[in-house]
Amino acid sequence: MLSRFFRVPAAALVAVVSTILLASTTSQQWTAPISASLAGSGTSGQGSSASTAPQPGLDLGSAGTKGGASFEFLDPTSASANPTPILLYAQDWNGFPAKRSMAAWEQAAITHQVLVGTQGPVYGKMIAQLHAWNPKLKVLVYDLGPYTIKGTSDYNTLLAQHPSYFAHDKNGHLITVKAASGTAAFPKNTLMDQGNAGWQQFQAQRILKNIQAWGFDGAYVDSMGPGVFTGTTTGVPIDPRTGRAYTDASWMQAGAAAMNAVKAAIGKSKYLMATGLVNGSEYTSFTHYLADSNVDGMQTDSWLRVANGSINDWPSANSLAADLAMVQSLNAMGKGFFGWTKVWINASTAQQSAWNTYALAAYLLVDNGVSDYYLFNSPSNSDRTTIFFPNEREALGAAKGPFTLVGGVYHRTFTYGTVTLNTNGQSASINLVP
Repeated sequence: MLSRFFRVPAAALVAVVSTILLASTTSQQWTAPISASLAGSGTSGQGSSASTAPQPGLDLGSAGTKGGASFEFLDPTSASANPTPILLYAQDWNGFPAKRSMAAWEQAAITHQVLVGTQGPVYGKMIAQLHAWNPKLKVLVYDLGPYTIKGTSDYNTLLAQHPSYFAHDKNGHLITVKAASGTAAFPKNTLMDQGNAGWQQFQAQRILKNIQAWGFDGAYVDSMGPGVFTGTTTGVPIDPRTGRAYTDASWMQAGAAAMNAVKAAIGKSKYLMATGLVNGSEYTSFTHYLADSNVDGMQTDSWLRVANGSINDWPSANSLAADLAMVQSLNAMGKGFFGWTKVWINASTAQQSAWNTYALAAYLLVDNGVSDYYLFNSPSNSDRTTIFFPNEREALGAAKGPFTLVGGVYHRTFTYGTVTLNTNGQSASINLVP
């Protein structure tokens, strides 16, 4: 299958990205660069009309001010609230739900459109109440993807009855997750052969069981990307049908078959979301195979940056153009996009704010206002339902058209504001109309 955006041949795809990159060089007025903002006292370096973020972790329970920035709590069910295209989601499975107050649960429900939680009573017993607070909220159950945990009943049963379901390296050894790229080792997480039809059906029934047991609205499937080829596992899986190592492309194709099995099991009424996009370049090369499956939405958990990357590692103009085209391709196929930006290193509030503004602005350049979602969090051990900065709730209204690109500066106009991103100075602003 040819690599493509918008389901077009590779040559036409190159033309799409080239059109973005070779736009007119006419200059536009611009705001202070991010590099200047990092020397400031906690703002994102924008003018007074731009969204600033001096204080992470805002309590948005009522109108007021935080750190000098004014905001108003926007109830999505309120007719008086300006419509906003910023749809937020949260990967809410890192331990914080178990200690969350009811007030915090309500805030999470009202300020988000998608929440992902683990199977079991902590989330399961809250689903009805979450829907009562926000009837449009999707609550998805977390699934580990192509892994089974050593020591569990599933692991023991499969190893005894279906050993071919497990992936093996070239030496015939089982494959587990090791510490890499700033993430911890998970030596009990054992890789499965996602090209095995029997495993595909087992995983589909595992997910269906968890949805039905607690009344989730669908599922999120983790670890579906090409991580097994980037040093995050103890080996590269061998495809027993060919006797050769899986490639990035064949692993993604196997993953697509697994997602098709899951979607067939849970049905059209349940939402299926998977991770694995990585970035626009890898989407062009091979992760598009996963997006070609019957999933309803796809996530990258490295939207514009790698979690443990340098704080100054901004995307190039080429990589940004490819990332934006990736989102447009997904939308053209009728699929939702989920962009997760992580700053999982030591960073000041100003640095966190600068990255959030930049990543959010890029998201808004291509957001369709209907099925695209955004998540920012820093550091890794934070409550991911937190609204870290006020501009995540900016009421921009509907987009008046697609973005424009002039002289390396992206711009998009909304009913109640504008978004600008400058690839020359690596700066961004999100402004409300005065």
